[in-house]
This record gives sequence, structure tokens and C-alpha cells, in this order.
Amino acid sequence: MIVGFASNLYKKYEGSAFEILADTLFSALDVAGLNKDEIDGLFLTILPGTFDGYVTLHFPTAQIAQYLGIKPKFTKVFDYGGASALSMIYHAYKAIKAGEGDTIACIVGGKASDLRGKGVTVDSVDKAYADVSITPFDSLFRGLNDLNPVSDYALVANRHKYLFGSTDEQRALIAVRQRFNAQNNDKAMFRDLLTVEQVLKSSIVAEPLRLLEIVYPIDGFHVFIVSKRASKSNLRPIDVLAYGEAHWTVMPTELDDIIYTPAVQSAKDIFNLNKVDAFELYDSFTITVMLQVEDIGLSEKGKGGEFFEKHDTTYLGDIPINTGGGSLNTGQPAYMSGGVILEEALLQLNDMAKGHQVKDADIVFLNGIGGWNRAHSVSLVLGEEK
Repeated sequence: MIVGFASNLYKKYEGSAFEILADTLFSALDVAGLNKDEIDGLFLTILPGTFDGYVTLHFPTAQIAQYLGIKPKFTKVFDYGGASALSMIYHAYKAIKAGEGDTIACIVGGKASDLRGKGVTVDSVDKAYADVSITPFDSLFRGLNDLNPVSDYALVANRHKYLFGSTDEQRALIAVRQRFNAQNNDKAMFRDLLTVEQVLKSSIVAEPLRLLEIVYPIDGFHVFIVSKRASKSNLRPIDVLAYGEAHWTVMPTELDDIIYTPAVQSAKDIFNLNKVDAFELYDSFTITVMLQVEDIGLSEKGKGGEFFEKHDTTYLGDIPINTGGGSLNTGQPAYMSGGVILEEALLQLNDMAKGHQVKDADIVFLNGIGGWNRAHSVSLVLGEEK
């Protein structure tokens, strides 16, 4: 039912976010063999400051529909950040099967360069704009000089090292493997092969995380068209084989330990991992990938580093992970990697991943992490029902 998809990614786009979005939507519709008048539903996600520098858009679903010239029967904003793209697909499938509509456009992205130019991230956007609330408890701690989420994940990486003895070299190996996968990916911004030594010699951004372990925020959109009108599409009929989501909205100090993500809940027992041909895991940082490997069940908690030492996770290996290089190498559109891993999963399933194709890829497991301090996780398994 995913009959079309497209992306447009830029390090810095000088025009409007609306322009990138329109180009991407119409490219996705071309793949689907559909036109904009056939769109019944509009699903999207939007983060503060990522749409042409505005803290927010007034009724964003209306503005985006107006600009694109579509008249949807229903709209919905998904507020999970990086996990939103995966959730959109599942809910689009459900809506179509329930007869609510025939065709739904799922949109994720925006412009990160406006915030990047202000020296902040979307999770520290309150430092660039007055009267922006990040948490209900801002007055208690937002005076600290942090650069969340970099600072947060640095704490997590240090805690993981302390509890389990994971090493900087093990995290660096994740970056090296993903760069190998990216070398032939025409969507990747970074393609030169890396060594562990090069990663470890790159600048410390927030100890122990180094520059080559951290995603680069960029401008761009991904659009996915979910429809039962599949007769004109050449894409494989992909189904949702399993789905789970979890939302841990407490502050990190209230967690049992910060080295867990909600993926331990969203991915629990939803699918036999031995049947999966490739994994696309949210990769805002190398430590994010390591945590998910543990939390979805590929390894025991604390042994994620050893997992990467024991397994070949390149697209040619025994357990392929982030087969196109992930957002560590494509860049992260508007601080959200969900579209990157979803597009890569669809390329793999349609045998379209030129230069980084996993042989006989029939089932792909995706996990998205999003929200402030890893609050949300969405697990999605895509494949063709046999």
C-alpha cells in the first residue's frame, strides 16, 4: 500500500520549506502514478523553528494543504519527532483499511539550517526564542548551559560506559560500518570511508561523543504515499507485518535508568528477529544505535558494543543495520531521522538500493526514537504478506 515515496535533502536550502515540500510531494505522486486531487488524508509532523525559522505555523495542516493545493478529508499532526514517520505509515494503513480514505500523504521534514545558524538544536530552541516552553519544569533547570540532545546522549554514553564497560572504540565501529554502507548511496552527504582511529580523533563535542558520532542537521523532506490505488505504481505491495509504540514522558531523573529507551516496550515480542533481513534503527548518535540494538532484543542490555564486534552490520554482513548509512551520513532533515530510515527500508524491499542492496531483502525491522530525551519509540516491521 506504500505506492510512492520521495525525498529532497540539502545541507542548506536558500528557499522556503514549502518549496522543498512541494517538489518532494509531487515526486512521490509521480512514483505512485497519482495526482494531488486524489489525496484524502494529510499526515505530518512539525518541530518548532524548522519551518522557515518560525517557532510555529498557525494551523500547519491548513497552511501546508493550501500551499500544495490539496483538499484532504482529514488531517493529523504526529507529535513524536523522529518516530513520527513510522507511526504515520501504520495509522495510514489503518485509516485506509477502515474505509476512511483511499490515499494519504505522509510528510516529515523541514529546515534545520535556521536553528543551526542560531547555534541551537530543536531541543534547545528556547535559547533562541523567547517564551518557548520545553518542559513543565523549565524554571527549575533550563538555565543550565546545555545543548540537548547532544548533552543528554553524552550523559547516556558515559553511564553506559560506567555500568557495562562499553568503549569509545565500540561506538566508533558503528560510525565506521554505517559509513561503509553510505559509500554508494547517492542520498548520502558523507561517503568517504572511515576508520575507528579517524572517528576517535575527531573533535569532542560533548564528552565522550565525538563529531563523527553525531548527526548533522539539514534541510529537506520525505513524503510517503499510502494508498489502495496501487494499479499505477511499480512498487512492491508492502504490508505492515508488526507494529508497536511506547511513550515515556517522565523526566530522565524519574527513569529507572537513562540507558533504556522506550524501544524495550514498543519492540517487545512484536516479531521474530531471526526472520528479519535488515534493520533500520534511529541513528541520531552512535549511542542511540547501540541502545536500540539492546532494547529491541538483538543483544542483552549492556552488550551492544560486543554485538558490533561480533557481527558484520554492513549491508553485506550477517546482521545488516542502517544499510544506506543512516542519517549519520545523509544528514538529519529538521532534526528527525524517521524519514531517512523509512526511505531506506522501502529501497531495500523494492530492490532499489543501488550499491547498498541487501540480498533478498523481504522483511525490514525499523525503530524510531523521538521527542525530548528519548520520550517516544515506534517499532515497525515491513514486508510482503505471503
